Amino acid sequence: MVNLREVVDSCANPKVAAAALASIGGGVAAKVRAIAARSGVADGVLVAQLIREFRDHSCPDFVTSAEEAMRRSELPVLAGLQHILAHALARRALADPVELATMAEMPGQEFV
Repeated sequence: MVNLREVVDSCANPKVAAAALASIGGGVAAKVRAIAARSGVADGVLVAQLIREFRDHSCPDFVTSAEEAMRRSELPVLAGLQHILAHALARRALADPVELATMAEMPGQEFV
């Protein structure tokens, strides 16, 4: 089974992150693409940045919840990445009312 560290290490690379985001699709990917477009950066660059922020600043409880999401999923890599991105987007939205409004307009997606 893939572990969370492997997901983080792989998706810290913008090219890998872009491919993984395309595989996720749905609401989370749409939210990331909207924020990347507003920020003037490529999707993969934003995902890699969010993954590195997770790697460097995540609390142990959140790491555990991401690992649990991966264990419950038939697509553990995508589930782990989606879990990390959903959390990162929610944190950013709390700091930026425009992002909060954007998130409210787009449905999410779960991999189980």
